[in-house]
Amino acid sequence: MPCPGIHRSGRPKTQGEFGPIEGVKNVAAVVAAAGFSSRMGRFKPLLPWRFGTVIESVAAALAGGGASPVYVVTGHRAEAIADQLKGSPAEAVFNADYRQDEMLRSYQVGVEALCRADVQVCGALLALGDQPHIPQNVIRQIIGRVHVEPEAVVVPSYMRRRGHPVYVPQWAFSELLGLTESKSLRDLLDSLAEEIVYETVDSDCIRRDMDTPAEYQSLRAEFEWVD
Repeated sequence: MPCPGIHRSGRPKTQGEFGPIEGVKNVAAVVAAAGFSSRMGRFKPLLPWRFGTVIESVAAALAGGGASPVYVVTGHRAEAIADQLKGSPAEAVFNADYRQDEMLRSYQVGVEALCRADVQVCGALLALGDQPHIPQNVIRQIIGRVHVEPEAVVVPSYMRRRGHPVYVPQWAFSELLGLTESKSLRDLLDSLAEEIVYETVDSDCIRRDMDTPAEYQSLRAEFEWVD
């Protein structure tokens, strides 16, 4: 399935022409996990979390919260991540441009894989590979809002501040894929500002990630065993 185009004025004027396929309720997830973890000093996706690793927990939470399919975009140490995901609900997709260390490119690679696979989804959650602490119920809440407004860009918020994962509807895939390497996910959200709806959650988990050892230890202490 080729990635759909969009009307330049925003949401598609005709449901089904460029928007979500009628009746399709599946929400995919694309996880950015291609980086080098340079600030951490250890490879974040393979750090311990619960009974497995960080990336296993991220994938399990997304799948358990209702996302399908779940694509984990790899780069540095791609084979090691793919090995960890064997038998999980997630599929590893390789980002050949990972040395650029640009998160946007990982999201583009994941969405391109969705398009090539002819996966019928109403859109995709763009998730971070270092947020194993986001519980399934938060994912369910975001996807619940998506089912109500599948053509909106859904952004979770806590105390009026944005977090992840962000939902991008299928009609906006072409907008995402059209961004140049100098751009970021923030640029995409800025360009789609009129299409955003905010889903308020009751935890700051959506705003926190683990770039440093101190952040990792803090998140483990606070969230690792919280359901």
